[in-house]
Amino acid sequence: MSKRVVIIIVEGDSDEELLINRLREIFEDNEILFEPQNGDIFYDYNSDKPIKAIVGNIAKAILTKRKFKPSDILAILHIMDTDGCFVKEENVIINSTQDIQTFYNPNSISVIDRKQQDRIIKRNKKRRINVKEVNSISSIVGSRYKYQLYYFSRNLEHVIFNEPNPKNKSKYDNIEEFLDNLTEPIEQYLMRYLPDLANTNYSDNYRQSWSFIEQEINSLQRFTNVPLLIDFINEIIK
Repeated sequence: MSKRVVIIIVEGDSDEELLINRLREIFEDNEILFEPQNGDIFYDYNSDKPIKAIVGNIAKAILTKRKFKPSDILAILHIMDTDGCFVKEENVIINSTQDIQTFYNPNSISVIDRKQQDRIIKRNKKRRINVKEVNSISSIVGSRYKYQLYYFSRNLEHVIFNEPNPKNKSKYDNIEEFLDNLTEPIEQYLMRYLPDLANTNYSDNYRQSWSFIEQEINSLQRFTNVPLLIDFINEIIK
């Protein structure tokens, strides 16, 4: 019997490097595949297409590329960076002395000028709408595939290295070195940054984790609900 496939959509290679070996170790009877998009699908200047359609098209393209049948797919999961998108407009502030366009602080997003402020406010609004649209669904492509969305906040490097403003250089190498020195399973490390959840079942914890990150300035803080991804896979393969 062929292995059932779990496809995980991610923004870049860092997520795959961090998680792939451990997920394949835990779920050795299933095939775990990462599909980096090399970009942020939740905010595109040039697209007015509904986010559910975008995610669905990505899923269909993956199946075509990999030559999978729909019956091969156990679930299509998705990991994104919050990028502080849930903060209020007043938390996007101008600091004309900074030397970069956008800088993420513990309580605010600072930008270099009014033009960039307007851009980030617009970006955050569109990302909020798109994220809320897909974190509230449980399937895509006409309910054909199970679907769940998970987050790193503000991004993966923030959670792993406490670097909310990481530089692109050496991201992959830094994660490789981190894993080489890690003395516990990666999911145990990530549990430190899982919001406090009061429930005993996956569905309620998933919803609560999203409700938490959408509040106040939590999407600028160091949190993730990625450990719940493992809970979900365990639940659907029972």
